[in-house]
Amino acid sequence: MAEISVEYATGERLWSEAETARRLIDAHLGDRPDVDRVRIAPSSESLFCVSVAGDRIWCTDPHERIDSMAAVSAARRRLSES
Repeated sequence: MAEISVEYATGERLWSEAETARRLIDAHLGDRPDVDRVRIAPSSESLFCVSVAGDRIWCTDPHERIDSMAAVSAARRRLSES
């Protein structure tokens, strides 16, 4: 089973965006048997990324608009490849 993490830069205004992405990923993928859990992971790096099983699969510039549905799509693709 895979854990999905939403990593976000602490010290930025990104906690609410990370929570939105986490909720959307959980709503769309959380009931899959291959998903263990979806969590938020603060980072000291200046980033906003989604990781599946420890591998970063999607990142975006944290200073730009964050498209949480793009994160959902990337996680879905990665899970389908497994």
